[in-house]
This record gives sequence, structure tokens and C-alpha cells, in this order.
Amino acid sequence: MISNLLFYDEPELHDTSATILRAIPAGQDELGLVLDRTPFYPEGGGQPCDLGTISGFLVLSVSWVGDEIVHTLHTGTGPGGESAVFSLGAQVRCMVDSNRRRDHSEQHTAQHLLSATVLRILGGPTKSFHLGERYSSIDVDLPVMDRADADAIEAAVLEVIRDDYPVITHLCPPEDVEAFPLRRKPPAGEDILRILEIDGIDFTPCAGTHLRSTGAIAAFRILKTEKYKAMTRIYFVAGGRALVDHLRLAALVRDTAAAAGCAEDDLAAFMTGAMGKTARLEGELKATLDQLAALEIKAVLDGLPGTAGQPGMAGIDAMELGQDSGALAGFMLLLCPDREYASASRLAKAGATLGRSTIAVSLADSKIAAATATS
Repeated sequence: MISNLLFYDEPELHDTSATILRAIPAGQDELGLVLDRTPFYPEGGGQPCDLGTISGFLVLSVSWVGDEIVHTLHTGTGPGGESAVFSLGAQVRCMVDSNRRRDHSEQHTAQHLLSATVLRILGGPTKSFHLGERYSSIDVDLPVMDRADADAIEAAVLEVIRDDYPVITHLCPPEDVEAFPLRRKPPAGEDILRILEIDGIDFTPCAGTHLRSTGAIAAFRILKTEKYKAMTRIYFVAGGRALVDHLRLAALVRDTAAAAGCAEDDLAAFMTGAMGKTARLEGELKATLDQLAALEIKAVLDGLPGTAGQPGMAGIDAMELGQDSGALAGFMLLLCPDREYASASRLAKAGATLGRSTIAVSLADSKIAAATATS
């Protein structure tokens, strides 16, 4: 390993200088740099890389390539980035996007706490972790997790956040790892292992960036849980993301209550009542439309050839299909130029109820509804 890993040694150092050890052409307007020291965390362990600038040029990605950390820049100077700024041995200024680093550290620290809590309370080990742009998730080896379980986990996580436990990093050789009650096995082939401890609550090998205490997470919320490959996926937000989510939900409740004309605490009861009223009105409307369709079909039948010669129903062209119609012989065909499919379907059902197998064509929607009379 060539670079001095400042993101571990000085995690709060976001603005520093470094020396170029190697420049690697990476394509049009892109250049890869290897530095003697770097504050940029490279992508790995479920955590995205740090971003920012190097001597004013945007950092597009930071990744491990063998035992080197390569910083890929957008140089804007053509293939290879021909510029004295990036010559071997040149000094460059590294500026990490501190908001992005803080956000990733909040999510990653919260993930350790969440995984430890799920294991402690429900016995489900974490199998994978994904830190996304909007929310993060873990997959735990549990076949199901209901809302009550999720609420209990969330409450337990928030309690540890409130009590502000220290977050400690231990460095040890692999042979000393037995001294720690690890939540999962350490990676093989490492000369030195980084063990993250949440003050007696959790011990996990991890190479990510983290906060100095659980209190610094500040806020946490489980968004939802769902089944995933015979396991349970838990979606969550923490830190600044959780605070933004809280403000969004608070505004939504406030505005919805104002629109409903009720107090925020009464919103659930209001919505339950409104949904019940809507369902009742929808049922009454359906019954009325079905009755109307029955009256319309009677008018259509009265207007068919061979009847008493009534005018039929305006807007519906009706005919009886003869023997030359094959399997459709005996059906009544209704052509409805201006009716939507739902209205045509009601006509077909009403015709079948009155003993006439009916095909109703919605020319407006280019759909056909059919219903067969039952004897």
C-alpha cells in the first residue's frame, strides 16, 4: 500500500495537500491519480466513495486498484490530461465533499447499530448492506418482519442514539481477532484488521467511515420492510436524511390536516371516515349505473326488429346476429360510438341478466365487452 490513508488517520481532515506518485490516462478528459496521501475514501464495503476536487478538478470516482487508490478526475484537457498540474511529483490540493462524507458516515454507523439491534432482539444476522443516494438497506436472515417488530427495532436503535455510546476503532493483527466477540467473520488476507466497536454493543470488522458516537447520528427511521429472497430487507434513513424525512412528513401531515379542516391528531380518524363514506357512495353509484343500464337495455330490446316498434336507445346501434354468425348466432350486438368501456360492459351484463347474450362494443375505447345469458 503506497498512499497514507488520511480518511482513517485524520477522518475530519477534508482539505489537505498531497503529492502525485503516478498519473494514469483514463480516457477522454479523464485522468487517474495515485497520491502519497489521500483524504478520499475509496468505494468498498457497501459504502460509496468520497467525492470532491483535486486542484479544482472534479473527482469522478475513487477506487482500489490492487494495492493503490486511484482518483479519477474530469480534467477537461484532452486524453491523458496534459497539464503541468498533474506532472509526477507535483503538489495538489485535495478537498473532500464534507457533506457527502458526513452523510455516508451517518448511514454506515446507523447500519452497524441497526444490524446489531436486529440480531440482539430478533436473532437475524445481516447478510448485506447497501448505502444508496436516498435511503439505505440491509438484508437480514429473517423470513418475515411485521410492523410491530420494526417499531421495536426502531425504538431500540433510537434509545442507543439518545444515550450516546462511543464508537471505537480497534486495529489488530488477524491472530488477535479472537479477543473480540465479532458479529460476523473478518475478511481473509488482511495484515491489519479494523474492528468497529459501539461501546460493548457491537463488534464488527469494517473498513468504512463512521461517526465518533451514536449520538452524532441524531435521528433514525425505518422506512419499510419487505420480503427478499427468503429474507427481509429493511430500508432506513439516518442522520441528516432522517431529519429531512421528518420535516417532509410533518409538512405533509400539516398540509393534509389543513385541507381536511381537522386537527393533525384527528387526521387518521377523518381519513377512515372519508374512506368509508367514499366506499359507500361508490357502491350506491354502481347500483344506480347498473339500474340505468337495465333500463337502457329494455329500451334497446323494444327497438329491435319484430318488437312493438319502439324507437330503441339513442346513441346505441343494436342488431341481432343471425345464423351466419357462427358461434355468435343469437347474440345481440350493440355498437356504442360515444361510450367508454365501463359503460359498454354494464350494458352487456344487463343484457345477459335479461336473458340476452350480448356483445357491447365501445368504439371510443376500441374495446369489446361480452356476457352470456344463463338459463
